[in-house]
Amino acid sequence: MASNSRLYQDLSAALPTLSKAVFSQSVNKFGPAKVQIRPMRMKGGIFYQVESFADNKAFHKNLNPDELLYHVERELDGAYRQVLIVCAEFSAQYSLNTKGTYKKKTLASLPVPGGIASHNREKSYILSEGEAIPALVDMGVFTADYRIVRSKYDKFRQINRFVELIDHEFTENGRDEITILDFGCGKSYLTFVLYYYFTVKKGMKAKIIGYDLKADVVEHCNQVAEKYGYDDLRFVHADVTRDVLYQEKIDMIVTLHACDTATDYALYYALEKKAEYIFSVPCCQHEVNSSIRKGGELDVFLSHGIIKERMSALLTDSIRAGILEDMGYKVDMIEFVDFEHSPKNIMIRARRCGKRADKNILRAKELAERYGFEQSLLRLVTKRG
Repeated sequence: MASNSRLYQDLSAALPTLSKAVFSQSVNKFGPAKVQIRPMRMKGGIFYQVESFADNKAFHKNLNPDELLYHVERELDGAYRQVLIVCAEFSAQYSLNTKGTYKKKTLASLPVPGGIASHNREKSYILSEGEAIPALVDMGVFTADYRIVRSKYDKFRQINRFVELIDHEFTENGRDEITILDFGCGKSYLTFVLYYYFTVKKGMKAKIIGYDLKADVVEHCNQVAEKYGYDDLRFVHADVTRDVLYQEKIDMIVTLHACDTATDYALYYALEKKAEYIFSVPCCQHEVNSSIRKGGELDVFLSHGIIKERMSALLTDSIRAGILEDMGYKVDMIEFVDFEHSPKNIMIRARRCGKRADKNILRAKELAERYGFEQSLLRLVTKRG
């Protein structure tokens, strides 16, 4: 016999056009922390993939409509404090009250992906509006019902793109754990999303440390991490140019708009620790621009301030990429986001392959000598010898 609960009835009505259902904030601390449901076209018709998350691992099972409703009635209804249902007809958030029933709040229509996913060729959406990522509510990116705050849309677009580029490297990666340092993490939108991506989306054990110069921001981020039980996510007040940092094995270094030479120190730290992955979106490349002088063929770019600034930024990132190549990394330079969303739109993506050379460093030294500019990563690796 079908349940009389509002949640059960609404989900039953939503099934023909269901996009997703998300059950979060488990009442039972020993149960799965979150459950997501989405439709999937398989041999034999439409099934629903039930993805549950526990102990930083993801578990899946595919159920037909009757099996799904039975599972919801027996295992999920009343077991989670927050539920989101998105379908073509409506979108609604449900909150469990003290009486054990759900209070319904109808939401403005959330985006519904077109069509039903194929089991074999499934479109991977890294982050979606309406996805239950509570830390982003605390960080001011999502509203309480997981809508994007209008003023944070560009920031959400940037972090989504950053994680998509990382996902390309980890689609078929067999890792089950990873250690990441985030340099110049700031308000840590990206840091929290990376923790969510690796622990929830990928089911991996992730240890992430964010470094920043602002003590109050670091304190707030640690409070949010503690609030949600993110035991392996922490933030440290440190100056990356001089302080002693994490000394154990590092798998990945990330930087999103670490200012000026902070990017160089992050890249140098990655080289020193032989980090396997580097994902860096530089910012404010002032160093070369403030020190470069005329001295040869590049003089044509140095007569007008705006051209000089842009050329200096491109020269800086070209030198960085060349040094990484010489130090044993396979490097890609990627358009991070469209220029209209941010002028800081180049990502340096690198993976350690071990094949070393010195031609790029030698050319960079020659350029630096001829045009009199300073470049911190070049100076650091030259001093290292």
